[in-house]
Amino acid sequence: RCLAFRCPLHSFERSAVLRARGRLWNSTFLEEYLAVTSVELIVRASVSVTSSIKNLVLKDASTQIPVSIYLDPGAAVAGGVPWWVVLLAVLAGVLVLALLVAILWK
Repeated sequence: RCLAFRCPLHSFERSAVLRARGRLWNSTFLEEYLAVTSVELIVRASVSVTSSIKNLVLKDASTQIPVSIYLDPGAAVAGGVPWWVVLLAVLAGVLVLALLVAILWK
């Protein structure tokens, strides 16, 4: 998806540096590209200036940058909690509740 950024450059000397950053979350990667382990994106950017200056020249007004994205294998494992952990937690909760009831009854 492309986004257009517009920003006023009120005062700049002879040159200006524009930087744009982006993030691709690992969960988005898993949702959109489930069957692959890496994706190569080609980011294209171009700059245009609307100005009253007649002799304004843009050097390198457009660029193309390849970005390689690799899936983090540690975060890709989306397993649930084992059943024995749930059972142990329920039993521990019942035990704590029984101890509280016994203490409050005394």
